[in-house]
Amino acid sequence: MTVYVTGDLHGGADIASLREWDGAVGSGLGEQDFLVVAGDFGYPWSRSGHERADVRWLESRPYGVLFVDGNHERYDHWAKRPYEKWHGGLTQTLRDGSPIRRLCRGEVFDLCGDRVLALGGARSVDRFWRNPYKDWWPDEMPSKECLADARARLDEANWEVDYVVTHTCATRLLPATLRPDRGWENPDADRLTDFFDELEERLSFRHWYFGHFHRDRDVDNRHTVLYDRVVRLGDGVGRA
Repeated sequence: MTVYVTGDLHGGADIASLREWDGAVGSGLGEQDFLVVAGDFGYPWSRSGHERADVRWLESRPYGVLFVDGNHERYDHWAKRPYEKWHGGLTQTLRDGSPIRRLCRGEVFDLCGDRVLALGGARSVDRFWRNPYKDWWPDEMPSKECLADARARLDEANWEVDYVVTHTCATRLLPATLRPDRGWENPDADRLTDFFDELEERLSFRHWYFGHFHRDRDVDNRHTVLYDRVVRLGDGVGRA
């Protein structure tokens, strides 16, 4: 029983590295193993024939495909999907009968004996150039009520988990994550990155994984940002 984590797929735009990993490693896994995508899963999006083929391929994998949401998701689709308790937390399946599951925000899951906090969402830097409710949704950012619910779940867990999977990171990690991109010294923070600062202070965890920034890097010895790489839960890119 093994859990792996990777970064954004963007509805197939960045699935090539996952297919390569699947051919080398994933095809040898089984139904008790899982792959978690750290946001911007992106299915469904256009519902094109190519996209539907990707979904069928993901659903046919011998391991379970899970994801936290990012800023580029079809939130209109997920607003219509029912909720289901699974491995200790609330999830939604991609469609009826699909094994692909969205790990709902602020839920704590038991995956292969480890407690994993899932809390998706992020702010789109390109939101001003997108079309509301067509290719951008305000739901990309968790509400204050959602964050309050997350605190309640963590109260129940005594603020102790093994791993954290999110899409963005804490405000304090933004400079090291973004360096050497322009403006890394003064990155934009928001309600969610500030909430993650609170988690950094209060939460006991072993390792934190996130996507969003389109790079593969161990930010420090307990935080890893992922894009193309697929790592075993507990590893960083330098130890994968």
